Amino acid sequence: MNNNYVLFYKKDENDHWQSKRPDLPVEQWEDYAKGQGYSEYSIKDLSTYDADDLHLLTSIVLFNGKYYLPEEEIPYPDNTPTPVDEFEISMEWEDEKEFYYLDYDEVYQGEELWTDINTIFSPDKKNELGIVAQLLVKYLPEFLEKLESNKHAVYINDEYSPFKWLAWIKDNKIRLIQQDYRNKDVETVFDILVDKNCFYDACNRMINQMQKYADADQKRYDEYVKMKYGK
Repeated sequence: MNNNYVLFYKKDENDHWQSKRPDLPVEQWEDYAKGQGYSEYSIKDLSTYDADDLHLLTSIVLFNGKYYLPEEEIPYPDNTPTPVDEFEISMEWEDEKEFYYLDYDEVYQGEELWTDINTIFSPDKKNELGIVAQLLVKYLPEFLEKLESNKHAVYINDEYSPFKWLAWIKDNKIRLIQQDYRNKDVETVFDILVDKNCFYDACNRMINQMQKYADADQKRYDEYVKMKYGK
């Protein structure tokens, strides 16, 4: 009944935004939030969000008309996926000559270099996405570990890469759905069934290649810092 509604909250001013659905009628959530002593809170109707805002502002998945919080498990879909023999990934550095660098002080205050890679996942050769190499190297292994242990996981590279992977393991196969959150409505780009080893091999190749891109960008940044700052 309350699937569209979510309570966003911060436990204190240093906390990041978290989300939950109290086991109460929505009309009582305001009093519930006040009673928890949250430093900030907001009750949102997610049906008012377009897909791009849902992706940019939250880590919530919209699938088959339901909203799933990050800790909620998405049931294995009932429809029939498309079987594929291979899962291929095409990666290319967006522009090795044009690149964005943070100032030296910003990087050493904890900011990250972002290496933008143009990426295409088969079977949809037309679906080109920009992916930040450093974030993929960090988060894709976590996704694969969770998928292996829980038999289900969701992968989100970052808020500016407008896609999500919904994945399940069943009978040594990976059911993989790629969603696109770039427009008003969530779109399914592909829904495939692929051999588990094939999928993991492709993802590990992707991690290794992205690490090479990130390392190359770091080397170039170090040379830039030495040239500009003498450090």
